[in-house]
Amino acid sequence: MSVNNIRIVDINATYELNIPLEECWDFNGIEQGYQEYEQSVLEEILNTSDFETTRFEHQEYNNNLSSSINYVFEFFNTGNTTYENSYLAKYSAEQVFYFSNQFSNSFFKLDFYDTPDTSTQKNYFTIILPVQQGLLQTTTLNPDVLGSKTVTIKKPYFVLDYVGDKEGFFVYWLKKRDFIDLSTFYMTAKFFDARSGVFIKMMTTPQTSLSSQTNFNPNDYFYYKLELDYDTRTYRVVNKNTNARVGTDINPIRWYEYVNP
Repeated sequence: MSVNNIRIVDINATYELNIPLEECWDFNGIEQGYQEYEQSVLEEILNTSDFETTRFEHQEYNNNLSSSINYVFEFFNTGNTTYENSYLAKYSAEQVFYFSNQFSNSFFKLDFYDTPDTSTQKNYFTIILPVQQGLLQTTTLNPDVLGSKTVTIKKPYFVLDYVGDKEGFFVYWLKKRDFIDLSTFYMTAKFFDARSGVFIKMMTTPQTSLSSQTNFNPNDYFYYKLELDYDTRTYRVVNKNTNARVGTDINPIRWYEYVNP
């Protein structure tokens, strides 16, 4: 033990008293050590990987006069066995017009993967398109005591842009590519039907147009390809099989309900 002797002297006495006192320096500088360690950890986290996200906008077209991204969803009408760009293939006119819970709680879900191979793919981000957005169509409510009534209701045709319906227009992804170097994603679509609580898969081609409606390669008919341009902070969507651009006002991204046989 390291001690120092403290001498107490009484000037009026003929004796002196020596008291040994311990001095311990073990904890000196500990707080400063904690602060230095905390600073080193923060620098390691902040300087190693940049997780900041940035906003990508839909790439302009029509000689840079248009920027909207367009989605068209068609449901299979089992009554006349055709595809329809209308919620009336699934819901009554009253459910859509009055935004019943069965309808208003439904939505479209777009998932973006790193590969179309279902055995290895990872879902990196998701975009939700609510049924409260979309263009309008005219229909007639069921007759009541006041007679039939013509109304306008939502339909699953989305024109997303900077103004108006803009939820789902932007893509948010990592600002830098040093952590995850991805600029191409494969997009799938599903519709959540709040009536039954299940997701309905969507295809890029009408199922009725295939030579075999049950035996086909899923990679060819369930994905569009989204490409990010880091230089301009924009994105565009192309047909996975032909690489032709889609999503424009003339050539929208079309989805068709997959009917499980």
